[in-house]
Amino acid sequence: MSTEKGATYSAWSNISYAMRLHWRARPLTLICCVISVLVGVGLPFVSILMPKIVIDNITAGVTPGRFILSVGAMALLLALLSSAKSYADLITNESVGTISILKHLQTTMHKHLNMDFEVLESPGYAKLGEKAWRAMQSNHSPASNIPRNTSQLLMNVLGFVTYGMVIVTVHPLIILFLAVSAGINWLALSRARKIEMATREERSKLHGKLWYIQKVSKEPSGGKDIRLYDLGSLINGMFRNVLAASTKKEREVATGDMKAHLSDAALSLLRDGAAYAFLIYLLIHDKMTLGNFVLVFAAIGAFAGWLSGILRSSSELMRALSEMSDIRVYLDVPDISNTGAGHELQSGDKLPPAITLRNVGYTYPEANKPTLTGIDLDIKPGERIAIVGGNGAGKTTFIKLLCGLYKPTSGEITLGGVDITRYNRDEFFALFSTVFQDIHLFCCDIAGNISQQSPEKTDYGKVKKCLEMSGLMDKVSGLEKGESTLLVRRVHNDAIELSGGEQQKLALARALYKDAPVIILDEPTAALDPIAESEIYQRYAELTAGKTSIYISHRLASTRFCDRILFIDGGGIAECGTHDELMRHGGKYAEMFNVQSHYYKDGEVSENEDALHLA
Repeated sequence: MSTEKGATYSAWSNISYAMRLHWRARPLTLICCVISVLVGVGLPFVSILMPKIVIDNITAGVTPGRFILSVGAMALLLALLSSAKSYADLITNESVGTISILKHLQTTMHKHLNMDFEVLESPGYAKLGEKAWRAMQSNHSPASNIPRNTSQLLMNVLGFVTYGMVIVTVHPLIILFLAVSAGINWLALSRARKIEMATREERSKLHGKLWYIQKVSKEPSGGKDIRLYDLGSLINGMFRNVLAASTKKEREVATGDMKAHLSDAALSLLRDGAAYAFLIYLLIHDKMTLGNFVLVFAAIGAFAGWLSGILRSSSELMRALSEMSDIRVYLDVPDISNTGAGHELQSGDKLPPAITLRNVGYTYPEANKPTLTGIDLDIKPGERIAIVGGNGAGKTTFIKLLCGLYKPTSGEITLGGVDITRYNRDEFFALFSTVFQDIHLFCCDIAGNISQQSPEKTDYGKVKKCLEMSGLMDKVSGLEKGESTLLVRRVHNDAIELSGGEQQKLALARALYKDAPVIILDEPTAALDPIAESEIYQRYAELTAGKTSIYISHRLASTRFCDRILFIDGGGIAECGTHDELMRHGGKYAEMFNVQSHYYKDGEVSENEDALHLA
């Protein structure tokens, strides 16, 4: 499934989005941004106006009282403006950026938790995510500071206009000269931004590789292989190569910025020097007063700063808006499932209607061929089905299609004759209690991991019953805090770690607690030894009584209690029938079963053959 989006967001759209986000979170932040614009221009203007007033009063010979009054009023105004600026800057510096990053983290978390799993898992969405996360990864990222960048640009424009009006009173040609030099600076800065934009995609990919290699190096799950196979030098070499390529691209961007700033510095020297020379000429020839000379002299110096500020802040704003587009494209990727009102779904303890697959196929994004194709199957209410096959045959993909996590790329799946895409996605999910191979434990206690609810909403009696049924109660009862024992030691210092088999039993207890009408177990005993496996499978008839149940297993000896066995091979259902029927057929199922039976005997567990249903 493609998640690419051709159109980007306009500058006004991104600015409006950022302003609404901050206004909803904290209106005072935007109010202070406006105050910063006004006092950011007013404070320096009053500062350069004050010397003119002092000189004019002295040359005019005003009375001491009038002198103190005029100068004192300016000093008071400076103090008020300075206080307002300090307060506004404090609020904006603390809030702008922080608000944005926290809101985007919250929005992203909500998006991840509620979006379609197929979209979340797609390579295209992952690529968009890498760009978006870098755009929002720090409080100093441009995308997080659009209100501040916008106010900075407005402040520089207002300062440019205000100081330009002062300078025009001397001679309009000065403004023209300053504007031409600013245009040259703009061209130089635009060239630098073009280099940044041209290399942005490649730099994003290189940064993604660096983050991935760093993640691999610190994950405990891969730490054993790294040490035992001496992969450290290989990973270090890969990191150095990618880092060198990344550094080269970053150097290109830095060189462009350096050239733009050097051009700005050289033109500023020429521009200010010529303007100051002209002012001195006017003063010497008595064509302007000393007070006006001091005012305009200071205004020209500040005017250059406003020009540079416009160039700098507009460039930063463009960069921020581009990064904001990356974030919004990531957040606005639409779901493909029905999350609104859907076809009425049967609820309660009753079995759901029959589930039917017709010519169902699925091809992963960027894959050369389908993983599954031409699947035709009718699953009757209350039926127990085993799905078996070799590694990579598509068994887990089949289950994800059945649960509605994936949408078929061909064919359709119906529930009671209604295409499952017509049901509300989350209501349809409620039909299934599923245990996948990759079990995820949450950083809460055992009871919370089973109920998936907060403590006040957890039925602890039901938790204990599910622990008993899954075979984990002996372990839990031996713990000091029982089912209140915390899990995930990386988060809690006093947490415990469960073995692979114990994790699978906990996941089974979680599925039993949900008590959905359809139970699906994807390799539920993969981490168990044969004896423990046989004990769990002996309970399955009881655990799944009155439910539609589907089991995925690569241990064929564990499937004999099912009503039907589907052997997946070549992207489709190669064989279907009971265990005895498939053995008589003498196909691949029988071949694989005999190989596994021989393996169990060679492993000296033949005394457990009866428990394992080995013939």
